[in-house]
This record gives sequence, structure tokens and C-alpha cells, in this order.
Amino acid sequence: MRYALQRPDLMGTYLVDIAAMAFASSTALFPFLAENLGAPKAVGVLYAAGGVGAVIASLTSGWTARVRRHGLAVIVSATLWGVAVALAALMPDIWLVFLFLAVAGGADMVSGLFRGTIWNQTIPDSYRGRLAGIELLSYSTGPMLGDARAGFMAQLGGARFSLGVGGLLCVAAVGVMAAALPRFRAYDARTDEHAVAQRQALLSPARKGGDRTVIAAEEPHAEFQRSPSA
Repeated sequence: MRYALQRPDLMGTYLVDIAAMAFASSTALFPFLAENLGAPKAVGVLYAAGGVGAVIASLTSGWTARVRRHGLAVIVSATLWGVAVALAALMPDIWLVFLFLAVAGGADMVSGLFRGTIWNQTIPDSYRGRLAGIELLSYSTGPMLGDARAGFMAQLGGARFSLGVGGLLCVAAVGVMAAALPRFRAYDARTDEHAVAQRQALLSPARKGGDRTVIAAEEPHAEFQRSPSA
């Protein structure tokens, strides 16, 4: 936790994901949306939409290799996720709702790709497992917080109201995170000190230490260990 808190660029990946899920993840509303749209037997279509969008985004993700501003890419993707969810709430037909929820799922997948790239390129191996536990917190708690938020707001104004407002709150929260974390917003894989240090560590001559090979990175907390077989 201390290491993560010293890295605003790293904290941005966690906070944006939690905010996006807590405000715009609303799967608890899908049965009520399907009923409101006159298609209660098609509720499975809504549940499948995000997965369909995620698969399409994965299959067409070759363009992401050309992106270097990964923090900004996460912000844009999370914003698009919120916008797509908000627009889904306005659609009069279940297939149009499906379309925008699929767009939202694709945007969430792209956000995940860039967040994972930041983690893989900048986190030393000696911290990787423990920081993965922090990542797991956002994965596990975010959607549940989103469903709780969605259910509460649906009591105030209905399923569509809850879905739409949740999407707008997501956009607002991501905007606040982007403004509050300029280092995350400006992250560039070509120049970021942590990414550069990790590349240098991988290219530096290995130093033998006991039965393990220790590779020292040129930054605090960046030393990590690998077995000879690695």
C-alpha cells in the first residue's frame, strides 16, 4: 500500500476503475429494464451485451500497441463507458440498449487493457503479487458497489433513471480523477521513470546471488528477483 500510494500514476488505474464500476455498473437493473422495454424474456440479452462488446474489443485491439499515453487512454475509455451506459438508459428498444451496453463493455475492456499494460510495464516483480491484491479489490468490490448504488437510485426514480444517472456520475468521477492525478493523466510509456527503470532492469547484466539471479532497477523499491530458469 505504501508503494502504491507513492505512485499517483498507479493509484489512478485503481481509482478510475473503482469509480467507473461503482457508478455505472448496474447489472441488478437488467430484469427491470427488460420488463420496462416489454421484453422480459430477453433479459439475457442485456446480461450478454457487455461480454459481447468485450470480445469484439479484444479481437480488434491491435491498434492499442501504437498508443503510448496509457493513462489518458484509461481516462478516455472509462469516460466512454459512462457515456455509453447513460445513452443506453435513453434507448426505447431492447436491441438499442444492447448496442450501447455492448459499446460500454468494449470500452471497459480497452480500459482494462491499458491498465494492465501500466501494471506490467512499471511494477517490479517483487511487488507484483501484492499489488495484484489491490487490483482484486477493485474487481470484486466495484461491481457490487455499483449494483447497490443502482438499486438505491432505482427506488428514487426507476431503473432508467438509475442507469442514466449512474453513467453521468461515472463521467463526472473520472473527470475529477483525471484533474486530481495529473501524473496519471500524463503517463507516457516512453518517458515514465518507472517504465524506463523496468526496461533498464530487464536489459542490465544479471548479478548472481546465491541460487537466484537478482536484477537491480535504478529506482527505490524497484529491485526484484527471478529464478535462473526465468
